[in-house]
Amino acid sequence: MSPASREGNGHRAGATPLIALDVVVLDTETTGLDIRKDRIVQIGAVRMEGVEVHPELSFRQLVDPGLAIPEVARRIHGLGDEDVKGQPDFAEIGPKLMEFIGDAVVVGHSIHFDLAVLRHEADRHGIAWREPRSLDVALLVAGLNRAMIDTSLDNLALGYGIPVEGRHTAFGDAVTTARVYSALIPQLLAKDIRTLAEAENLSRKPAGLIARQEEAGWFERPSERPDFSRAVMRSGSQRAIDSFLYRHRLGDVMNSPPICISPEASLHAAAQLMADRGIGCLIVEPSHEDGEPGIVTERDVLHALAREGAGASIVPVGKVMSAPVISAPDDTFLYRALGLMARRNLRYIGVTDGAGRLAGVFTLRTLLRKRALATLTVGDEIATAARPRDLARVQAALPSLAAGLLADGQDARQVAAIIAAEARAMTGRAAELAEAELVAAGRGPAPADYALLVLGSGGRGESLLAPDQDNALVIADDYTGDLDDPDDWFTRFAARINEILDRAGIPYCKGGVMAKNRPWRRRLGEWLDQARDWAGHPSPQALLSVDIFYDFTPAHVSGSGGSRLAGQLRREAGEIARGSLSMLRALGAAAGSHAPPLGLFGRIKKDDTGRVDLKAGGLLPIVSGARAIALRHGVASLSTPQRLRQAAEKAGRSQADADLLADIHGFLMRLILTQQIADLEAGVPPTNRVRLDALNHRDQDELREALGRIDLITHMLQDLLQGL
Repeated sequence: MSPASREGNGHRAGATPLIALDVVVLDTETTGLDIRKDRIVQIGAVRMEGVEVHPELSFRQLVDPGLAIPEVARRIHGLGDEDVKGQPDFAEIGPKLMEFIGDAVVVGHSIHFDLAVLRHEADRHGIAWREPRSLDVALLVAGLNRAMIDTSLDNLALGYGIPVEGRHTAFGDAVTTARVYSALIPQLLAKDIRTLAEAENLSRKPAGLIARQEEAGWFERPSERPDFSRAVMRSGSQRAIDSFLYRHRLGDVMNSPPICISPEASLHAAAQLMADRGIGCLIVEPSHEDGEPGIVTERDVLHALAREGAGASIVPVGKVMSAPVISAPDDTFLYRALGLMARRNLRYIGVTDGAGRLAGVFTLRTLLRKRALATLTVGDEIATAARPRDLARVQAALPSLAAGLLADGQDARQVAAIIAAEARAMTGRAAELAEAELVAAGRGPAPADYALLVLGSGGRGESLLAPDQDNALVIADDYTGDLDDPDDWFTRFAARINEILDRAGIPYCKGGVMAKNRPWRRRLGEWLDQARDWAGHPSPQALLSVDIFYDFTPAHVSGSGGSRLAGQLRREAGEIARGSLSMLRALGAAAGSHAPPLGLFGRIKKDDTGRVDLKAGGLLPIVSGARAIALRHGVASLSTPQRLRQAAEKAGRSQADADLLADIHGFLMRLILTQQIADLEAGVPPTNRVRLDALNHRDQDELREALGRIDLITHMLQDLLQGL
């Protein structure tokens, strides 16, 4: 199976970021170079996690080849018959090696030679060999630098300044190769080679080197790569997913309003109230005006009885309650809420409304009444992530999750909302890690209130699988530090957030829309001044900034002060936009200027690769138009369908066109998501361009009709922006 055609039959998804890969770097010493006849005399392997080499996690073994070691081979690796005498043969070693490799990706120098020898040894000894996914550092280097002639391990180690120890011993060469691979990863990332599949694609480029390896018989017979975009829709191609947990939010299933009790009430009264209502917890009212509510559960009552005996019945609730109530917003997806509950060992959590008030209670009992629990694909890994690699694992799981949900019939807009929710959570966790690092470095906690904002599609909850960073920082006006100083607390904080996200597989924004850049790191007053400048001078560049800024949502805030900052920015910036007739006209004109990719007789226009851009002439006019209408009518919703429908309602217009555009929006997102899943698995960087020949006839017909109705947004803009 050559690198030009291998299917990737390991257990690692092609979309897994390189820094999140579990890797085994492997090398063998043999009796010769004939993969069919020669035998293994030594195996060395070492584990890696991302760029970290772990020599203590190793596999080192001499092997009795069952035949005499030729003198020419002994001169290279120094092993003779006396060295391997009494050592186990491959029949004993093979299964242990496979167990050591597990599901890891195997990396090596000219690794396909080693794998070919292992494959033949396994066949010779009747062992069922499972071909792992693999990367060859020689092919990777040759793919990066076509002019490089000498890709030997000695030359690569010299080029990277890596000392060579134990050359031509299996373990020594494995460790040297591991260090070369570790040094190579930053170069791959710099060339936007971020995932396993993208690295595999790079390895296919050195055609001459591959041809020589194929001629030597290092690869199995090539097999055709399956069309993943179709395979993903087949039942059983993905893990079973309980889509209920990804379709519903806490607000859909919470018990509301919460049943409350006074802190002075007795435990007997609390137990009686819980029994009468058939519930397992009560919210305890604050004992004073500025206090926070607490919670008392049936378990608290049992523990009190165990401690106090019969006297527990008169104990005040306030003495046994827990406070504050651990809560989550009502728009939190159920799968994330369950992850939080599992991590904190909770049976009940509070549910807060948009203003932060306790609006209800969510319990496992409630969920079980509505839906039986199923295996979660994504749980609460983000909250426990301690480094970028941990976040990268979550990022790597998103394509598989999206594919499974689409295969389950889930609406693409809901899938996009889940992807966006994970991206926001990762951004928030990156902020927590960055702040913790600053504290550990002696810089202290945040010197002022702040809110970290996610912008663009992430803020709207409409993220697809081609991520980049669109974020900003709003800081309290009373902060007196110099935000232009590289050593400023917030400057360092923002830079580290963006660095963590980039290493986790969410690359830097090519347009520079990131908090580490000064234009996207401002005090509240500066942001409002900027909004006024955009409103007064709506240049094309200003409109690009407006398009991404006004979709912001907080990903992380410094307590209640940070929440107030974000809320104030939302209100006041919205009022500035609504009062700027010139900017609203310009936004409407820009949104209506994007023509759908249709040619004569309604034919869909394709580029030279047979793809069609469904963002430029499809999603973009709908999303941009909905934003302009929402700003005009003061619609607070961020999602495109809600903006369309709420603006039409506020303006007293028919909902028919809004509903149709919302449906087109969802349809286009489904086509793009499906293509992105296929591209990620194939090692092709995901974009908004869809292969037309990959669509079935029904989807092609629907696409043609949908693109033909995009001009509805122009009519809506004219209608709902009238009078400007």
